[in-house]
Amino acid sequence: MHYLGFDIGASSIKAVLVKDREVVKSRVQELPANLESFLLALVKLYAELISGIGHEELGGAGFSLAGVMDRERQRMLKSPNISYLNNQPIRELLASRFRGLPIKIEHDAHCFLLAEKNIGLAQNFKDVFYLTLGSDIGGALMLNGKLYYGAHGAAAEATHMIVDMTNDLEWGELGANKFIKKVLGVNSLEAEKKWRQGDKKAEETFKYLGQNLGVGIANLINLLDPEAIILSGGLSPVAGLLWPGIKAGVAKLVISPVAAKETQILFSTLGRFGGALGAAMMFEK
Repeated sequence: MHYLGFDIGASSIKAVLVKDREVVKSRVQELPANLESFLLALVKLYAELISGIGHEELGGAGFSLAGVMDRERQRMLKSPNISYLNNQPIRELLASRFRGLPIKIEHDAHCFLLAEKNIGLAQNFKDVFYLTLGSDIGGALMLNGKLYYGAHGAAAEATHMIVDMTNDLEWGELGANKFIKKVLGVNSLEAEKKWRQGDKKAEETFKYLGQNLGVGIANLINLLDPEAIILSGGLSPVAGLLWPGIKAGVAKLVISPVAAKETQILFSTLGRFGGALGAAMMFEK
């Protein structure tokens, strides 16, 4: 069987057709500006991906969404970076466009972690915190080999952890693309290009960002004591610049010397379609 996976983020939609845990086709497009255009874009991507495949060969479509949903994944409660999805009956909207096709919906970071658990770096761990570094910081938590959702389906929203009480600043404002835009006026991809061209301010910004990430990661280790923390997203190509600050923060701020030394901090190798791949994998038994 083939399965579809859609990863819907703050700036783009990534879509894949998957068979036997491998991506057969993939598409990427910019995120549309309104709800109706968004739904039309999904249908268009669907049509492109299933071209040449019989409906009897298609097992379902999984959707990876950024934002807070209810526990049943029926309604989007709040999507900070996709405001037109706020308070929308997301399952109903998708089901009406993909009539007759089984659908599953999950938080984007959970989909990334599911792919990581099946074919990536989390295969040999039971307790993992997963971070996606994008416009904000997405989070997902696996305990004893199973995804943890919390009492209301909103566990692991790491981006909203307050790390500067004086100014009420959330971690996502200091440890993701928002911070780069604030300092440099460009997104992470453009900042990376500047750094590769020798821009010292871009280099220092990434190093400072690494320090900010180190503070939040130390908080997570103190709170949860996971075996590993895995990072993915658009900042992965500059992992070498981020790593010294992360390492220093963990060494300085983690209270347990064992956790500080033995908690593995890893950068994902799944690439840009990891979330979409995880969305398709929701149909696996």
